[in-house]
This record gives sequence, structure tokens and C-alpha cells, in this order.
Amino acid sequence: MRVLLINPAMNLEKLGRFAGLLEPMPPTGLAYIAGSLEAHGADVRCLDMFADKLSAQDIVDKAERFGPELIGMTVLTPSAPVCEELTARLKARLPDVKIVWGGVHADVFAEEVCRDLGVDFAVHYDGEITACELVDAIADNETDYSHIDGLTWRTEDGGTVTNKARALNQDLDSLPYPAWHLLPYHKYGLLPFADIAKPILTMAASRGCPYRCDYCSLIHTGGKTYRRRDPIKVADEYEYMVERYGVKQIGFVDPIFPLVKKDLKPFCDELVKRGLNKKCVWLSETRADRLDADTCQTMYDGGCRRVLMGIESGSDMLLGNVNKTLTTEKIREGVDNARNAGIQTVGLFMIGLPGETPELTKETIEFAVDLDLDFAKFAITVPFPGSKLFEDRWQKTLHRDDWENYTTFNPDPDRLIYHPHNYDPEELIKMQSYALRRFYMRPAQIKKQFLELRTIKPKQLLYGLYGMAL
Repeated sequence: MRVLLINPAMNLEKLGRFAGLLEPMPPTGLAYIAGSLEAHGADVRCLDMFADKLSAQDIVDKAERFGPELIGMTVLTPSAPVCEELTARLKARLPDVKIVWGGVHADVFAEEVCRDLGVDFAVHYDGEITACELVDAIADNETDYSHIDGLTWRTEDGGTVTNKARALNQDLDSLPYPAWHLLPYHKYGLLPFADIAKPILTMAASRGCPYRCDYCSLIHTGGKTYRRRDPIKVADEYEYMVERYGVKQIGFVDPIFPLVKKDLKPFCDELVKRGLNKKCVWLSETRADRLDADTCQTMYDGGCRRVLMGIESGSDMLLGNVNKTLTTEKIREGVDNARNAGIQTVGLFMIGLPGETPELTKETIEFAVDLDLDFAKFAITVPFPGSKLFEDRWQKTLHRDDWENYTTFNPDPDRLIYHPHNYDPEELIKMQSYALRRFYMRPAQIKKQFLELRTIKPKQLLYGLYGMAL
């Protein structure tokens, strides 16, 4: 059976001049689905709309030449309108094809997209097993899909059915490796502050997260259950990526890695034993309170050279407002431990959190400066679908579903999705621009970026500093 998988782009015009900061990123979830379907015997093709600079018409033309029986696409909230357009165009050209959406946005709005947008199926939670069962059902010309767990589907009369939830896969090591060979993997990066060496690909050593931050979209979409892999088998996949694809950097896409300390040492020891720590570097996102001195040294010895930390705010009160069980004191300790081990630090900050004022935003900015991080990202708070913040405010304070504007670098104050009470949207955007200039325009930081780190190119830095200057 022929299956076409699409990684859609988003409307980059919504990002204004900040669009220059973006580069194609590895679609890890799509690659896992592709690997599972290929191992199941399907004839799979993948198209990356952003990486290969494909228009909607290009996608339709390529789909027609391939002649798939099933088309799947990963739907991020900002790309939902593009996915809607692709679905309409594909249905018009290939009326018999079945279309399935996956991802958090499809999970949250499954009934709406199947009822109103011509989507045939929406997958909930992990998609690998569901996708394989769906392929078998379509191949057998079935019209009743109620036996496939974790699926919402459109009936022949236009109604929708949501099946029983699928039990989360507890044996992640049983999944086939992601099918990167079906994607333009040599074109991928991460973000300017996350790229160390190329080629770059991504891996997952675990799924889910035990924490319950209000802004995180994992909480109500299957990601609240933490599941981890055997650290030796993670090292096996790491080696496969280095040998098969020649990668020089691997980014772990786990919400937190490492989370379980007892898994870290055998993983890192295995990388050293196989000499992989000298062939490839890695980075991950984690919490500052997971970075004790011993953990950081073990990570560095195993090849970790950079960590991304979800710091969010320099105000303990604001951290508490979004159920971020972390303190500024613990953040300082974690940053110091990473630095002392030789690991570069990236702070991920959110401005415009519930209860925030311009004065508190400045407190966060000065906290970032005082931490002396190697990189900092200041994102405007967006209540993404799937998060508690979204559920609390949807149709209460948001009252909008213009999905393209669900971006953390939105230069249009009139289209800002959310802002705290009494915090003027225009001022919030100005504060974001000020944060970037305040952090990166310090003489010591300029020297660090261009003479020591040499990760962010001058053009990228200018995009970041002045892309939203008003």
C-alpha cells in the first residue's frame, strides 16, 4: 500500500523579519511513523514542504504522480491553515485518497477537523501502531474503523466517531528507528542557538514528562505519562545515526533528558566505550534542577556540549503562577554546574506570563543577563492547544482561532493571541525586542558569540536583534 507523509510548512509572513531565524528542523514524529509503516510493509514516501521549499501545488503534483491511498501530515498549530489548504487541494485532485492528521493540534480538535475540514482520520497520542492498523484497514477496504484504538474518524454520512483511547506504548525500544532516509536529512538544523555541528538529526530516549507546567501542551495529550528506553539501546541508535547518516550532532527531543539519573551513566559510558563521544556531540533540553555537578560531568564526558533549560522567568512568583515547580535559586545552581563542567547553556524564557507586568519582564531580562548564559531565547507566552493555559482561557480571554498567529515571535500587536491583564500588547512586543538587545548587545556577549562560540552568524544575530524593533 502506498502512503505519503507530509511535513507541512507554516506561513512565514506571520513572523515578519524573524522568519530569517528559522531553518528546517527534523520532523522526528513523522520519521518514526514512516519507519513503522515501512517496517510494516507499506510503500512510504515523505515530503518536507519547508526543507524542500515546496508550494501547495508542488505537493499536490507530487502526490498525484505517486498515487497514494493514504496521505498523512503532522499538524502543528501555526501550520494548521496550511494543512487545511493541502487537504482541500489533495481531495480535489485525488478524491479517493484518505487523509489522516496527527500531532497535538489534530488530537485536541479531532472531531472538528474530521467534521468540518474533510479530514478522514485524526490520530491521538502515539501514532505508530495506530497508523499500521489504519493502513491494514484501508487495504482491506473497510468502512468501519471502530476497532482501531486511538482514532477519530469521519463516517460516510459526515458524522464523527472517536474510538477508545489507545494504551500508551510502554516498550519504546520495540519501535523501528525513524526513517530519516526518506527525508532530506542533510538539510536539517535546529535553531541558531542549538546548532553546533552539521549534519544534525534528532532522537528520543523517552516520551512524556512527570511535571505539570500550565503552558505545556503535553499535559492533556498523552505526554503526561513518562516512559523511558533502555540506555544501551539508546546508545545503539546513536551509533546507527552516526554510522548510517554521518551526523555530527544529535539533539534529544525528550521534554527532559536526562530525567532518570541512573540511566545517564550507562548511556554515557557506552558512548565513550564505542568512541562515539569523539565522533558526535549532543545536546538536550532539561530542567536546571536536574543538573547537579555529577550529572553535568557525566554528560560532558559522554559528548554533551550544550543544554537548553526551560527557565521561563526570573520571578519566583510568575513561575508559581504557571505551576513551574522550580526556583530561581535552583536555576542558578544548575547553570553554574553546567558551566563548571564545560557545557554551554541556553536559557529559554517566556515573557507575558499570567500576572506579569513590564517591571517583572525587566526582572526576567536582568536575571538572564546575570546568569551569564551563552544564549537566551525570549518567547512571548502563547497558550497552545493541549495546555492547561489554553483550556483555562479558550473562549474566555482568547476568543480566536487564527492559528497562524499562535507563534511566540509575533510582530503584530493587533494579532497577539494572549497578553496579561493590563499589559499592552505593543509594549509586550517592544519588551521582547528590548530583551534580545539587552542580552546580546553587551560587549562581553558580542565577544563570546563571534570569537568563542561562533554558532550564531552575524546575519542571524541581526535578524534576532532588530527583527521586531519598533
